[in-house]
Amino acid sequence: MRFVKYSLLLAPLSALALGACSSAESPGPRPSPSPITITIDAPGAGGLAGQTPLPQGTFPYAINEAGAIGGHFQDANNVLHGFIRAADGLIVAFDAPGAGTGAFQGTQGFAINSEGAIVGK
Repeated sequence: MRFVKYSLLLAPLSALALGACSSAESPGPRPSPSPITITIDAPGAGGLAGQTPLPQGTFPYAINEAGAIGGHFQDANNVLHGFIRAADGLIVAFDAPGAGTGAFQGTQGFAINSEGAIVGK
């Protein structure tokens, strides 16, 4: 069985830092590898930071062992949309069936499994 350990540092507006340990490394205490920083800007994400109750932008929330990243973004009309970013950089936006389409409504992705399925609300 292959284990990959990822650490996810959440920061608003498109910044995602992650690090991985190979399965050959022991799980004991060791210095963490230098994190890799990936900038994610989902197509259609708004750029108004500091807005309340929710700022616009891209919010990555989870990464799986294949390197796929799931999360959500808020567009210029303040509608929320889910997204998945493949390890090769392709970003696909999606909306859950029946999700609201008004301001501060929509789809939010919070976790991703090894198959690439995203859960949220």
